[in-house]
Amino acid sequence: MIKNKDILECVGKKIKKARLDKNFTQNALAEQIEISTDLLRNIENGRNIGSIATLLNLCNALEITTDFLFADLLIHTNKENDYTLYSYFQKLSPESRTLLKQIATYLDETY
Repeated sequence: MIKNKDILECVGKKIKKARLDKNFTQNALAEQIEISTDLLRNIENGRNIGSIATLLNLCNALEITTDFLFADLLIHTNKENDYTLYSYFQKLSPESRTLLKQIATYLDETY
């Protein structure tokens, strides 16, 4: 059974990792999505989750999905492969992302 504490910790860790991967400071990210640095710090430390709007704004600013945020809490996902692929994808340039999408589309249509 998933507990609120589990959600707070999972989301906080993912937000922090994504922020660090993007080389954003807490101040810069908080300013970008118009929340306080204290709220962002509390989210990253698993003490608060913010509103749904805040989570979606964080996802948009960090270029992550809600699936990425909650994947570790879901039973029906292939967590390790999904996370690994997503981590690689996040590091790609926009051009490489487009190319990878074309490759995936080709493979899906061909096989």
